[in-house]
Amino acid sequence: MEQTNRAKIEYLLNQLEASGKRATPQRYAVCQALVEQGGHPTVADVFERVRRTFPMISQATVYNTIDTLKELGLVHQLEIANDEHTHYDLDLQPHINVVCTECGHIHDVHSHIIDALLSEVQRQSGYQLSQQNELVVYGVCPDCQRQACRARRNAVVGIAAHGQQPDADDGATNTNGQANTARTNPSFLPSRRRSKAGNEDLV
Repeated sequence: MEQTNRAKIEYLLNQLEASGKRATPQRYAVCQALVEQGGHPTVADVFERVRRTFPMISQATVYNTIDTLKELGLVHQLEIANDEHTHYDLDLQPHINVVCTECGHIHDVHSHIIDALLSEVQRQSGYQLSQQNELVVYGVCPDCQRQACRARRNAVVGIAAHGQQPDADDGATNTNGQANTARTNPSFLPSRRRSKAGNEDLV
């Protein structure tokens, strides 16, 4: 993995040099951050990572380097609905970006049918499609689905617990709607009196 990442970094730097840009340590750090970050980072993500090596680097330098890589076709710009930040993707192979509408996580899905699908879309619509390497679809990721299920389950349990009637010992009502307080209120205990026959009768 480390050798693969190094090869990717060197490739990006070589392409920058071929376009007339010097391979400065700062640009190396930007390329390294892009490769090692993986996924779909924003300029802010890359900037925070580069600052660990170059604390004095500006966000403009990071942006300009990424923008040059984009112009050279070495990274793709990914616009996500309702996300004010632009994401960048180093994966140049045709794939689908699945975006979670709850947490914003982006997952790549590769399929051999994507090219055929886009070709069919172009044929039926007559459109000349741009950026045929990627698609963006939206849904809810497995983690957010599990969290939603747990929240619903906890809500049901909470409602059930709140709606429980107390038992007899805690002052529950009997079937006639009267308070069942015989065990806790002495005034409700039956009094006893002695009959003329000497036996105790309950009153």
